[in-house]
Amino acid sequence: MSGMFGVATAMLRGARRGVMTSKRGNKNFYKGRGASPTGYHTRKGGYVQDPFKRVEFVVPNLENCELKPYVSLRAPLVKGKVPTPEMYLE
Repeated sequence: MSGMFGVATAMLRGARRGVMTSKRGNKNFYKGRGASPTGYHTRKGGYVQDPFKRVEFVVPNLENCELKPYVSLRAPLVKGKVPTPEMYLE
């Protein structure tokens, strides 16, 4: 009978633990943020960047843009056409 109680106490002990974070681990524990790797490690300790795994941002040409980086909350609402992806790539 004592073996059964040992299993039950172990289950209860595990249920009390919350989410494992970097603050709850020891000094060598690093959880990270779930980012995908951009390459792979070699046998000799190097790292090879894979160009297909890199994030690439597509930014439109903003040379003659009249917009400013910050917009006031009191700015008037401007109504116009709904932008499409093709409009940004022109």
